[in-house]
Amino acid sequence: MIEQIRLKNFKKFREERISLNKGRNILVGENGVGKSSILLAISCVLSGSYSLIERLGVHTLFNMEAINEFMVSNKEFKDLPIVDVELFISEDIINHDLNGKKNSTKEKKNGLRMRISPDEELSEYIADALKDTSIFPFEYYKVEFNTFSDRTYSSYKRYPNYIKYSYLDSSKVNSNNAMQDYINRIYESKTDRTLRNRINNKYRDTTQKFSDSLYSEFALESPNDLKIKLNNQSGNSFQNNITVEKSGIQIQNLGQGERIFINTEFLLTNSSDDSRVVLIEEPENHLSFLNMHKLIDKIMEAGDQKQSFIATHSNMIASRLDLQNAIFFSEHGITRLEQLNSDTANFFEKAPDNNVLNFILSKRAVLVEGDAEYILMNEFYKYVQSNEPYAEDISIVACGGKTFKRYLEIAKILDKKVAVITDNDHDYEKNITEYYSSFVTEKIRIFADKEDLRHTFEVSLYEYNKTFIDDNLKSHNMSKGVQHYMLSNKAEAAFRLLCVFTDNNENTSLDYFEIPTYIKDAIVWIRN
Repeated sequence: MIEQIRLKNFKKFREERISLNKGRNILVGENGVGKSSILLAISCVLSGSYSLIERLGVHTLFNMEAINEFMVSNKEFKDLPIVDVELFISEDIINHDLNGKKNSTKEKKNGLRMRISPDEELSEYIADALKDTSIFPFEYYKVEFNTFSDRTYSSYKRYPNYIKYSYLDSSKVNSNNAMQDYINRIYESKTDRTLRNRINNKYRDTTQKFSDSLYSEFALESPNDLKIKLNNQSGNSFQNNITVEKSGIQIQNLGQGERIFINTEFLLTNSSDDSRVVLIEEPENHLSFLNMHKLIDKIMEAGDQKQSFIATHSNMIASRLDLQNAIFFSEHGITRLEQLNSDTANFFEKAPDNNVLNFILSKRAVLVEGDAEYILMNEFYKYVQSNEPYAEDISIVACGGKTFKRYLEIAKILDKKVAVITDNDHDYEKNITEYYSSFVTEKIRIFADKEDLRHTFEVSLYEYNKTFIDDNLKSHNMSKGVQHYMLSNKAEAAFRLLCVFTDNNENTSLDYFEIPTYIKDAIVWIRN
């Protein structure tokens, strides 16, 4: 359906082209990086709604960098920035209303366009405003909706009419308008226009009889010739007064998570709903873990029946719906993982509790083997670098030694700087040097203890700090020694050490603990 979107001076985007999948498009990123702006841009263009733009406010759609650059320039009319959003529609649709050269490529393409530009008929007023004031002249801008064949369209007269869309924003699912829109979609999906007219006619007849009974049966008084009646004059009077129930509970009284779930499920899987493009904003909001799984199953069942755009922060949604469908937004740009090996994409789809989004969205990352390393690494980093890792856009990800290569494959595609902290498992040359030889680059380094006898994290910690650990962890229950306890209870031992480091006792701080050399080297390298 929509093959590509081009944005110029829209929200965070100065100039951007993004190719889109015909089925699922998973838009992933931190807050404020532009994923929601893509949903909004598509919605604005497909709606053809001048009232929507007026409601949003033209000033909210402009790229502020473009505005600021203009305001410190000579402020010539010809240099005023414009907003331009183009949707390129797949060529398999034959429609002369869509096809033309009125687009940024100057080639014959199918598409729709929204343009917000200064009104040339008001150029004198704009020139005076620019000369006499220090504010940007948003008031003198006009909004135009055109197909690539240069036909105008609007929410009342669309070209073509069959490109319909639905937009679900989980943050607004509580609003009366959103709920009524959802109820109307359900009703309209179960009825055609003829049936709706028959139902409405019957409803008006029934309500008219009930209104009359107020005076005949219930003897309601009618002073001064004024009569109380049910309002049934609207052509949609029945539809305006219906609701939806689930298990005897009206949808307005269901929990927010339940409403989000059934709303999303309906948009994606109801074949009688004629929306071909579905926009969903953060469906994971207010959903339990189990309902999240159910929602993902529904999205997967929908397949490519509809083109969906799902903005999310959820590791589970992004990975379960295939990382190859994901578009990643960050302050550093937009990236995709189309080249990702299908086997690796399938791994993340099935892997439990993966943190792949944290890894992808961070500027740099440290991969560690398990819970024990993860528990202590943040404190080690703070001690060595005198700062929190997150403050320097560094994520620490526990992913298990056998999955390092899966993450490193992503790192190579994204050109991300990554330090792997792992065990040598009694053979540094074989398990580190040889095993990771094809992954090591200028931006990927593997760090492990080079002494084979210090074969794992716990052994290294103990060998470097025997006295400190014995003094602070040893108890009479550890009949086989502290090191044996650490190896048998890795996460618990690490947590106890963390408590020792952070108990505000100056004699047990990290000043008296030696962080193993390979860990310090990794921490210093990842920051540089």
